[in-house]
Amino acid sequence: MYYPLNLNGVNIHPLFGDFLKGKPYIFDFSSNNPKTLEYPLSDFEQFNAMIFEELDTSSHQWGIGKYLEERKTLLRDYPNIIEEKRYYHLGLDIVVPYNTPMFSPLDAEVYKTGKETVVGNYGGYIILKHQINAVVFYSLYGHLKTPHLVKVGEKIKAGQVFAHIGQESDSGGWFCHVHLQILTQEAIDEGYTDWGYISPELLPKVETYFPSPYFLFKY
Repeated sequence: MYYPLNLNGVNIHPLFGDFLKGKPYIFDFSSNNPKTLEYPLSDFEQFNAMIFEELDTSSHQWGIGKYLEERKTLLRDYPNIIEEKRYYHLGLDIVVPYNTPMFSPLDAEVYKTGKETVVGNYGGYIILKHQINAVVFYSLYGHLKTPHLVKVGEKIKAGQVFAHIGQESDSGGWFCHVHLQILTQEAIDEGYTDWGYISPELLPKVETYFPSPYFLFKY
């Protein structure tokens, strides 16, 4: 496998431009945090208010939820996820307010766009296709405002606005944030395009399919 990517000479544009100020508040969405049992998962407005109240109390402007965090209690309302034991988070959650614009981190081709209508899923999402030093990979952005700003097949430049943070049905019922995830060509070929969580059994292959997204997130 060609990961980690060779990023020599590649400039990555900040996903939120100059919007993010200071360091992030690190949310604990793991099952070790009893507060996850208090989140009203079926009530977007109340759930979102609790998340942003926690952020405001922390005196930070923005927050993150970690890659590969175990989130069994946060996913308790979604029996298919629990049954498949897919409760390790494959993305990086960046918590910012509704309608915040996002800028493409790299030159890209729009590979896929859509909206998942089942609560608990991505809601609005976009997948961008990139090529760096002969390596093809994909970046997925979930919980986006619809209708989308870009169309499949469109070429976009690094630093171009391509999406905004969604809410309610556009966020799949989750609080306002973007789920940033990396997919390899192998993940696409194996049909894992819509996976946002992984089971313990597949964790040994996580780098093959879903490498860490931290390298792509600049602020």
